[in-house]
Amino acid sequence: MKAIHFILVFGLAGLLLPGCAEGLRRLPAAASAPNGGAPPPLQFVCGNADAYAHFAAGESCSDNDDAAGSLRQWELAALADPGNETLVTEVAEQLLQHKEIDKALAVLAKSASRTNASPLVLSWLARVQLQCRHFKQALAASKLAIQRQPDALAGYECQVEILMQQKQWAETARTLHRAARQVRPDPGLLLAVADLYGLYLKNQPKDDEAEEAAVALLDRTGRLEFTSPRLWELLADQYAKMNQEKKAADIYTRLLADVPEPSAARDSLHQKLAGLYIQSEDRTNAIKELRAFVRDNPTRYPRAWFVLGELAYEIGNLADAAEDFANALHGDPRIEQAYYDLALVQLDLRQQQQAFATLEQARVLFSKTFACEFYTGLVFAHTKNYPEAIRHFKEAEVIGLATDPSRLDQRFYFQFGAACERGREYKQAGEYLQKCVTLAPDFAEALNYLGYMLADHGEQLPRARALIEKAVSLDSKNGAYLDSLGWVLFKLGQPHQALPQLLKAVQYTSPPDATVLDHLGDVYLALHQAGKALESWKKSYAIETNDDVKHKIEQYSGGTR
Repeated sequence: MKAIHFILVFGLAGLLLPGCAEGLRRLPAAASAPNGGAPPPLQFVCGNADAYAHFAAGESCSDNDDAAGSLRQWELAALADPGNETLVTEVAEQLLQHKEIDKALAVLAKSASRTNASPLVLSWLARVQLQCRHFKQALAASKLAIQRQPDALAGYECQVEILMQQKQWAETARTLHRAARQVRPDPGLLLAVADLYGLYLKNQPKDDEAEEAAVALLDRTGRLEFTSPRLWELLADQYAKMNQEKKAADIYTRLLADVPEPSAARDSLHQKLAGLYIQSEDRTNAIKELRAFVRDNPTRYPRAWFVLGELAYEIGNLADAAEDFANALHGDPRIEQAYYDLALVQLDLRQQQQAFATLEQARVLFSKTFACEFYTGLVFAHTKNYPEAIRHFKEAEVIGLATDPSRLDQRFYFQFGAACERGREYKQAGEYLQKCVTLAPDFAEALNYLGYMLADHGEQLPRARALIEKAVSLDSKNGAYLDSLGWVLFKLGQPHQALPQLLKAVQYTSPPDATVLDHLGDVYLALHQAGKALESWKKSYAIETNDDVKHKIEQYSGGTR
């Protein structure tokens, strides 16, 4: 039996779950000087007379908008007093901003060569060495930073960055575990270590031991005494990254209770909670959070309405979905996908005229796009106007080939092939459905559709059987697939083998299906059980009137062949 559904391609429409920064903590960039003038002034904290003289000269150059002169004098000041680490790091920062990496390296190297150089200066040196691809020296500097102060974060951050660039994953994990043990038990520092774990796990997602260690670190952080809402939110963000949705949701919910009035903070928490619930497929709570979000911002975030529409459609709340998509388009008519989703919802609500009107609005704004042609094809197929559906699918294929061939995926060819089969263009249907299963060999619905079409026409029956058996192996309790398997066995002249498959198809098909019962009747007749055949046909005809089934009932009434 053929089974077909119409696909909506869902997304979070930009409501992504926010979290900590994605990249490792890089050297901070100095502010650019306005209009190419001198760099912003530095603060000379303390130092020797020679350094101060160069610093003052730099100030004078800065006052005269001599950017190159001021930077050169400040560089000389830092070289003259390498123990003034505040000056050294600020000068190095500005040299890097002006792409003078070698000079920054020289300034940092001189300061770091001191026996009492701080881990911060050593970490700066290591990162600049890394930029210069001096990997061994960078690693040595980061190790020395850790040795000088094992409970500080800077050395570990730098070492992890170097090791990850070198793809030394085992050593990276060991460094992270050491950092988790030795860094001071400060919430901000521990959360930074957790962030490093997250970056590592993006590259090594199967390292369960590292993930468990990261979660344990977060649990330890949560047991510390701190009241900062920002730190608690960062903790929840990290839990979310580690797939600890419940722990993250508990923190977000608690924080939300402390923000009773509409605000940016409350908006952020609602979005994060919604993202968590969507991630865990808890649509009910996702809708609850997004409804609260749009209640505070009824017109500001139209894409939130769009996501609400998708969620409502998924759980079958068609009226809500239609209203949500309409609100999204009212707020932002450029959300192209909302037109197509709204049109499909309107079809399900038996609002065919409104669906075509919605499509026409999209066509005015997005004429001749792949999505416009594809979804127009879906709508025509849904209304059983298969020639028009095929015409629009062909247009979509042409556009896809010319602009983005990746759009022509298994879902596209499945819909195209199904429309061709329903439109009795069987040769094309076979070609497109074969493209579909070539692209996605485990696409059970397409395997079944193609196999059933061949079996129903008595063509390539061994191939049809193989296709359907694979579909059944992928979903052994699917009534449509079991019906197809029983039908191809019947076509192969094996009614004894077909009967148990069709009986299982009846068992797993709810509500009862007219085609399955018709097929069961044919198999009973082949097994010389005319009474049971007649009973099955009558059940089939009661569900759906069919002239062929009616003829069989009339022919075999009375139990004789």
